[in-house]
Formats: sequence, C-alpha cells, structure tokens
Amino acid sequence: MIYYQRLKKKRFYRLKRLFIVFVLIIISAVLICEHQLDDFRPVYIRKQAEILSMTTVCDAVEDAIEELNYSYNDLAVIKYSNSGEVQAIETDSIKINKIKSIISKQVEREIEVIRESEVKIPIGAFTYITVLSNFGPEISMNFSIIGTFNCEIISTFESTGINQSIHHIKLIVTSKIMTTSLDYSGDIVFTTDFELAQTVIIGAVPNYYGKLTSGIN
Repeated sequence: MIYYQRLKKKRFYRLKRLFIVFVLIIISAVLICEHQLDDFRPVYIRKQAEILSMTTVCDAVEDAIEELNYSYNDLAVIKYSNSGEVQAIETDSIKINKIKSIISKQVEREIEVIRESEVKIPIGAFTYITVLSNFGPEISMNFSIIGTFNCEIISTFESTGINQSIHHIKLIVTSKIMTTSLDYSGDIVFTTDFELAQTVIIGAVPNYYGKLTSGIN
C-alpha cells in the first residue's frame, strides 16, 4: 500500500515537472515570437501595404482607361503638309485633362476602400525558413493606408525604321502612400505607366508635339 502511494506521488511530481516545463516552453515561445514580431512586423506590413496599394492603383487606372475607351484619334491629330510631310501633332487638351481628373478620382476612391486593412502573419513566417513560412496559427494586424496621386500624360516616340516611328501617348501615375499601424509608420512612393494610345508615323517626327511632355526612345 505504502509502495503504491509513493509511486503515485512520484508520478504526480513527474507530471507536475512536465507541466511546468511545458508551460515554460510555451512562455519562452511566446516571448521569442514577440521579439521576432517587433522586428518582422514593420517589414511585413510595409511589403503587404506596397503590394495592396500597387495592385489597387493599377486596377483602378486600368478600369478607368477601359471605361473611357479613347483611341489615338480621340487624343491627337497628326497635321501633314501639302507634300505629305508631318508638320505637327496636336493634342486635345480637354480630353487630356479629363483623363487625368477621372483617373485621379478613381484611384482615390479605390484607395479609400482599402483605407483600413488587415494582414495575417503565420507563426512560421517568424522563423525566416521558407518551407515553414505559411504554417502555424495566424496573427492579425491592422494598418491604415492613405495616399496622394499625381497624373501626367507624356508623349514618346520610338524609332522603328528609316523615316518611321511609333508615337506613344502614356499616362504616368506617381503614388505616395502613407501606411500607419500601432508600431509602424512609413511612406511608399512608386510610379506606374500605362499606354493610352499609339500610332505609326511615316515621316520625320516634328519638333512640335502638342501640349504633352515628349521624349525620344
């Protein structure tokens, strides 16, 4: 009887020690994760905010361009001389300004939709081991996105042969995104360009390109 009581006590103390060790392991793991999180969270939030904002801006611009559905002839007219030489390229400033206004508003609206965002980080991501990066419980973190945008429409000419070039009309969107969370604040600046229209020009490119910024490739 006494032997069984001693054996029972030994088992109890063994289980107690195992339980204490288990609790210490859990606490240590939490502290390690918290330490890793302090270093990892700002980088992860910035990356996710960058991906989210860039995707949103690109989608908003592409939707607006598709809705406007302008062709080259809607935006520019090539003027020829009586002998057939290119004299000038005149652009429709009203439509150019309309494009810039509509796209700026569309981008602002779409960014407002994702103003309050959430990112979930798997525990495995803290290990910096690729195969474990998507494993384990997820920790949710909230962050806010606000932005300012500048739209510019430029004209570029790409030489494609003797006395022949392609006239590109492009939209350049420069975005400055501010991301904030409880322990992170930072700015993301990126520029994206979109083709609005293009046409092939036969003849020498004139020195006067209309009211667009110009460049030669």
